[in-house]
Amino acid sequence: MRTSRLSLALLTIVLAAACVQREEPAQPVDPSVSSEVLAIRLASLPADFKVAVNDSRGLELVPAEAKVGGRLVFTVGDEEPEVNLVAAVYRHQSQVEGMPGAEYKGGQELLTPHGKAFYSRGRFLAGTDLVEETVVVLKHPSFNRLLSISYRYPAAGDSSVRVQQLLEIVGELEGTAGAATAGSE
Repeated sequence: MRTSRLSLALLTIVLAAACVQREEPAQPVDPSVSSEVLAIRLASLPADFKVAVNDSRGLELVPAEAKVGGRLVFTVGDEEPEVNLVAAVYRHQSQVEGMPGAEYKGGQELLTPHGKAFYSRGRFLAGTDLVEETVVVLKHPSFNRLLSISYRYPAAGDSSVRVQQLLEIVGELEGTAGAATAGSE
C-alpha cells in the first residue's frame, strides 16, 4: 500500500512535469546603452544601474535597487576650441558652495581611456536631505565638447562605493558618430 502511494505520487510528478510547457530561453539582452542626443554609448551598463531616461532630454541612470537612491545624469556642453576641465571643476565647486549646508570635498585629476578627466565632490542640503554630488568632467570622446557625468545620492559616512560606481561608468563610456547636441549644464 505504501509502495503504491509512492508510485502514484511519483507518476503524478512525472506527468505534471511532462505537461509543463518548456519555455524557450530568453534572448540575450544587449547590455549596452546609447544616447543619440549625447553621441555616447556605455559598452556595458553596470548591474548596479538601470536607465531612467534615454530620449531627447538626454541620458539618466538610477540605481537598480530603488531603496539605494540617487541619480546619474550625463550632459554635453557646446563645441569649444579647447575644453577647460579645470574651469568645469571650479564651476562645480562654486555650485556646491552656493547651496545650503555646503561642504566641498575637493577634486582630483584622473587618467581615463579618454585622456585626462577630473572628479569633484561636495555635500549640501537638498530640502531637508543631506546629499552628495560627485561629478566627473572630461572631453567628449568624439567631439570638442565638455562631457559631464553627475551622480547625486544620499550622503553617507563613506562615499567610496558611489565614487567607484561612477568611475566604472566612465570606463564603459564610448563616443559614437552621432551629432551631439548641447546639454544643459
